[in-house]
Amino acid sequence: MTPLYLRIASEFKAGNEITTKKIRSIYASSNSHTKITVDFLLRAKAIKKTGRKEGAFSIYVLQQDAYEKTVELDNKSKRYRAKTNRHVKCDVKELMKTHNPLILKFNALLAGVRT
Repeated sequence: MTPLYLRIASEFKAGNEITTKKIRSIYASSNSHTKITVDFLLRAKAIKKTGRKEGAFSIYVLQQDAYEKTVELDNKSKRYRAKTNRHVKCDVKELMKTHNPLILKFNALLAGVRT
């Protein structure tokens, strides 16, 4: 699943006006998640604050090459994120095939019937 800031940068065209209200209504994100996303896009210089407001919400404009700028900052920030234990990560399908004793017994029975 792609992060919200990458989805915004890829789905909106350059020059489109966005607000936190619009982000919350389209992507169903919380206030804090939306604010963090907008801050990330501002740091990446993918959006620019216009100075105008729509009610209590600030209006931002998406810049040219917003997606490239966002991906670049995302790649830089990846090294500071907490690392997950690679040995724990496992696909659900793989777990079902290899770690469920009932499925292993069923597969053994099927192998016996097929021969």
